[in-house]
Amino acid sequence: MNYQANNQTTVGKVFGTALLCGIALLTSCARYKLDPAYTGPAKRPAEMLEYYSYRESRGAGKAEVKTIREKRRYAIRHVALPSTVNVFGTENIRVDYYVQKGEGKFPTVLALPIAGGVDFCIESFARHYASNGFNCAVMHNRQVDLEDIESAEQAEDYLRQVVLDARQVLDYLVALDEVDSDKLGCLGLSLGGIKASILSGVDERIKCTVVGLAGGSMADIALESKEKAVRDCMSQWFEMGVTPEALHTELSEKLATDPVALAKYVDARNTLMYIAAFDRIVPKKCGKKLWRATGKPEVVYLFSGHFSSLLYLPYAERSSLAFFKRKFTAESLKD
Repeated sequence: MNYQANNQTTVGKVFGTALLCGIALLTSCARYKLDPAYTGPAKRPAEMLEYYSYRESRGAGKAEVKTIREKRRYAIRHVALPSTVNVFGTENIRVDYYVQKGEGKFPTVLALPIAGGVDFCIESFARHYASNGFNCAVMHNRQVDLEDIESAEQAEDYLRQVVLDARQVLDYLVALDEVDSDKLGCLGLSLGGIKASILSGVDERIKCTVVGLAGGSMADIALESKEKAVRDCMSQWFEMGVTPEALHTELSEKLATDPVALAKYVDARNTLMYIAAFDRIVPKKCGKKLWRATGKPEVVYLFSGHFSSLLYLPYAERSSLAFFKRKFTAESLKD
């Protein structure tokens, strides 16, 4: 009897602690609405659109599609698209497509993962969206190591390739019967958040964007991030005699595909950002710089660092889905 009572007491303490931690998390983030002074995005200039343009995608007809998992409400298909344009690498574009089984057209989110690739975080977002009536296309990263990028020009080629690949995925998606092309969203985390911001600045088909743990400029992130891979890459440049000031100037001048440079073309009215208050990987100051450049959209400040923000994953899934649903029913998206 004493053992059973003690065991129940222990379980009660663990449950109580978990409950208190959950309450603490939910009350330790601050959410701010869109700046009421915001008047709308800048018009995309013709020369910028030309820079990210390409001939009509040949990938939709030649896509290799294989169903890898079946769920009650949705299926997961792996899609391989031959890349139409290659300015960085020659590999196929790879997508894990969570597709609704029901009849009709559904809102669809393009999800862009962290630097390390598709992980359980981005998969968790995709499962949550798919379980709630959304299609979700998770686009894999191209294979690249930071140490293999030897110049600002190569870095620009990589970022431009991201935009070209993502636009080709959008071409593929809008051609599918189950995709509502008027309700296309984009979600990105960390490096994926940077990519989501960039893509939303370029492609008008993205109607709503969620940017998590991202920032700008790329020059600022490169020099201020505490990420080991970034630090090691910067050290190589410094050992060759390049000063931090010279490197910042080089990156600032040659990276046209930068989230801060393209942020003014993103519609802040349909953007939600998550910024970690103690982020050392994408420093908070860089997150705020991107937030200001975008027009001060709705933002949630998490009481965490970059990696410890994982604790907010369930909250971010629910709140981002609610944001997409709210915006996809707004009159502003029907114009």
